[in-house]
Amino acid sequence: MTGSPLRVGIIGLGYIGKVHAHCYQSLPHCFPDSKIQAQLVSVLRSGLGRDAEFLHSLGDPLATTSIEEFFSQNLDLVDICSPNEFHHGQVKAALEKSIAVYCEKPLGLNLSQVRESSLAARRSGVLTHTAFTMRYIPAVQQAKAILAAGALGEIFSFRIHYFHNSYMDPMRPMSWRLRKETSGGGSLADLGIHMIDMVNHLLGDVEWVRCQTKTFITQRPLAAGISEMGDVDVDDWALCVLGLKNQAEGSIEVTRMSGGLGDSCRVEIFGNLGSIEIDFSQSGAVRFYDQRRKQYQLGSEGFALPAGERPLSAVLPQNKLSLGWFKDAHLGSIHDFLLDIVENKGSSASFEAALKAQEILEAAYLSADHNSEKIDLPLP
Repeated sequence: MTGSPLRVGIIGLGYIGKVHAHCYQSLPHCFPDSKIQAQLVSVLRSGLGRDAEFLHSLGDPLATTSIEEFFSQNLDLVDICSPNEFHHGQVKAALEKSIAVYCEKPLGLNLSQVRESSLAARRSGVLTHTAFTMRYIPAVQQAKAILAAGALGEIFSFRIHYFHNSYMDPMRPMSWRLRKETSGGGSLADLGIHMIDMVNHLLGDVEWVRCQTKTFITQRPLAAGISEMGDVDVDDWALCVLGLKNQAEGSIEVTRMSGGLGDSCRVEIFGNLGSIEIDFSQSGAVRFYDQRRKQYQLGSEGFALPAGERPLSAVLPQNKLSLGWFKDAHLGSIHDFLLDIVENKGSSASFEAALKAQEILEAAYLSADHNSEKIDLPLP
């Protein structure tokens, strides 16, 4: 490591905030020879008095409910892990102080907010990064190398699904994730935004969208242990068909109601010279079928990464130091951005990437609201 550690402030210390905090804490262990390290110095949260032992394990950073006190710590990076409704205002506050921003997805509640944040970042020149962590799966980067080499030829179609079963229990109480005004959407905004970014990242620009959504459990208890019910106004399931500028068409299906399937995610892409398959339960290697050779290949041996793309071997821990694929992906995303900050290099997952994904998300919801009408991009 060279120089002083980057001083990091985390906003929000719920589940995902703790994952991020653990990633910063793990950097010296997972990358003992890295040129970059980070020190967590400030935590902004809605209430104090919780997680004292965890905060102590992080080196006792300042924990505060005051955003002014949070920013008093001479920060190099703000990492936003708060509920979706707060992202826009907190991003704005960090950009106004010219501090690099890492933000969980989605970047805002709607396209207007994300456009504003993206424009503000571009005008200020502040480095930004969105937590599109699925990019940091080895099989995904391998697929990108194969696609960039043109090995699939003309892309015909694609099929993507991302399934969770986290909301199967009808008595699971209401939360901010189940109200559109605080979440921006349901399964499509929560899970689908990753898959929308996957299409942008691997296949290119989207030209039009059709979408349908459904809410299976329309009311839930307002809180655990009480009978009073509240209305759910976000989607439990969504199916989108997308047309790309390269004339390929394909589907994204997402749900948080997948029964015993649990955490299931798969990407399949078909072209006239072959196909690729990414199974996130076996995320170490893409499965590539070469139509000309009539044979399968695991991994991307023989294919070079696109120019300027940092190899994941530089940002992911070695197998023996793995934190598990989920935390590894978050660690890789964070580590990649820390290196960008040190090198003063723009991120491919910047707020511009978040804006592209948000526009498709908004078009999908607009289509669902209008009987699956075809919605052309860009939106006005």
